[in-house]
Amino acid sequence: MKGRVWMVVGVAAGLALSLGRAPYLAGAARSLADTAQRLVGSAGNKLLTSAAKHGAPHSAVVVVTALVAVALPGITALVLIVAARSTLRLRAVIAVLLVALGAAAYVYQGHGVASGTLVMALAVAGIAVAATGPLVVAPLAALAGLLCGQTLPRVLAAHTTLPNAPVAAIHQALYHSPATPAWLRVAVLIVAGVPFFFAARLAFWA
Repeated sequence: MKGRVWMVVGVAAGLALSLGRAPYLAGAARSLADTAQRLVGSAGNKLLTSAAKHGAPHSAVVVVTALVAVALPGITALVLIVAARSTLRLRAVIAVLLVALGAAAYVYQGHGVASGTLVMALAVAGIAVAATGPLVVAPLAALAGLLCGQTLPRVLAAHTTLPNAPVAAIHQALYHSPATPAWLRVAVLIVAGVPFFFAARLAFWA
């Protein structure tokens, strides 16, 4: 299979596991997304304190911090897909270098030794190319799919606390009242979905 196929298989598997509510993997992806939001929220509190000292608008800082928090899981998924694509490129370079190294043995070694070296280099290069897809690319892509399946649906769900915390923070900053209206959840969903869109574009089409 080509490397791109393994990437597509990984994303599809991650989404399927997420929709199937795999007890451990989906929960781990959900915890990862929640941790990302908590980290940004914690950093946002420090930023608010610093911004208040320098006279920056409190509401603007709250809104930016909340938007970064909801976008961070998608950014993480995008980084995972970029890493998977980079791995596919790197494996080709490694394979070529291994074969070239094996061929170079003819310059320094006897014919019999050099032939054995070349055969070994070809075997290792073939294993590197074949194993990269299922062992490296697919798991990275699957984690990106898990993050997508565990993040976007929860933004729209009114009963989930943590994903809606940034929505409530934005509403509080803009309207000075705590609420998570549907239209604002949709707007935040779009922001959260943008990096996932680019990750999908890289995985499936680019």
